[in-house]
Amino acid sequence: MGYNTGRARKGPAGNLFLPRYEEMTKAATMQERRASCADPTVICSFDQESIDSPTRALIHQSARFLYFKHGRGTMEIDGRAYAIVPDTLVAITPWVITDVTEVCETLQLQKIVYDYQLMNSLLKSIPGIDRGETELLALLAAEPVVYLDETQAGRTDSLMLRFAEELGIESARLAAKERPMSQFYAAVMLSELMILYHRFAMSSRGRDGRDAAPPQSSSPLSYIYAHSAEKLTLSKVAEVFFTSPSTLSKQLAQTTSSSFAKLLSGIRAEKAADYLIYTDLTLDEIAALTGFVDASHVSRHFVSEFGITPIRYRKIYSKAMTRLSRSDKALAFALADHIYKNYETEGLNAADTAQRFGLPVAEMNRLLLYYAEKNFDTLLNFVRVNRACELLATTDYYIIDVAMTVGYSNVKTFNMNFYKFKEMTPSEFRERVAFQAADGSEKAAGKNKSKKNT
Repeated sequence: MGYNTGRARKGPAGNLFLPRYEEMTKAATMQERRASCADPTVICSFDQESIDSPTRALIHQSARFLYFKHGRGTMEIDGRAYAIVPDTLVAITPWVITDVTEVCETLQLQKIVYDYQLMNSLLKSIPGIDRGETELLALLAAEPVVYLDETQAGRTDSLMLRFAEELGIESARLAAKERPMSQFYAAVMLSELMILYHRFAMSSRGRDGRDAAPPQSSSPLSYIYAHSAEKLTLSKVAEVFFTSPSTLSKQLAQTTSSSFAKLLSGIRAEKAADYLIYTDLTLDEIAALTGFVDASHVSRHFVSEFGITPIRYRKIYSKAMTRLSRSDKALAFALADHIYKNYETEGLNAADTAQRFGLPVAEMNRLLLYYAEKNFDTLLNFVRVNRACELLATTDYYIIDVAMTVGYSNVKTFNMNFYKFKEMTPSEFRERVAFQAADGSEKAAGKNKSKKNT
């Protein structure tokens, strides 16, 4: 899984400083997007593998855990290098690029490949999973390598043995004995592995003195995957990574042998496939959730990706383990609409809103997380911060007035949430960002430099 045999530049804990993405432009192999080639409805699969020399880099369309039991080497994950030693557990999220650049001793590993989008929905439906300290999938993306101690390795060994017994070995086509609710049990074990990974990572931070906040992924591919439902353009992604559209286009072509547009439509089609299998949403509704314009666009791109129409695909594969009903969808959209229309209300809160709709708070958050990928508090702050951005760019309001206008009771809370979503302060945003109106006119950034920004 490597570009070449070039030496890594080592740093603390066996990893490296993060290079610019411009350095990550060598051609890579696009890996299969499904957990199992034989059955797209499989939640996860188990396999074993050995690597005795650096091989070509891999772009992982599906998520996976790699558990290295023996051997030593170096693996780069989105350009950041990590030492691989016995009992190293690696978490790979969709559209991450891995590259084994050095193999000192043959690497032997166990591999769990799983349906990331389905696990995302399942985990977010659990009460309490939306709290920052338990955002399992976010941590997998931000902190992809954990070095296990003896006790942790023992627990992971036991869990991997259960995976093998329940699922069989994928590459050897050694199927496990047919058992009732096998995939459901696999999802439970996968949740257990994610929880263990989270706890191991927390423990590891304490051992090596790392900061509490891990670095975020720097890969444009990961960014495109995470934001594929938005009105994403090549220029927008290029701005995020401080490069030009032409440079980013060239990098994507060199790395994936594909264009930005084709990558984006492929990711959207893959997400649409999960909605076809696990929900009864219409194609127009799926289009709205995945970023396509309408049902016809879903169909066209879906046939291009899968060679089959969405309706035919649903008939063949739909097993609907965890469907949400159409009434659930309508309720979720009504909740989101209520937030968008009432975000300026200072006292707007989860408990009152849930009561208004006749729901427990946990059920309300489950619906919002499934359809909007944000719980009540996160969606409310998201809407308020976006409205604040418009006010900062188009008015001379003091920042404290902007905070009050969008529903915050104090500027401290406003600043904290603004930085969380925009990674800059309101003052910095006002200086740097211009606002473009619907007619194409634009207000220049920094127009309010003389205004006091409290």
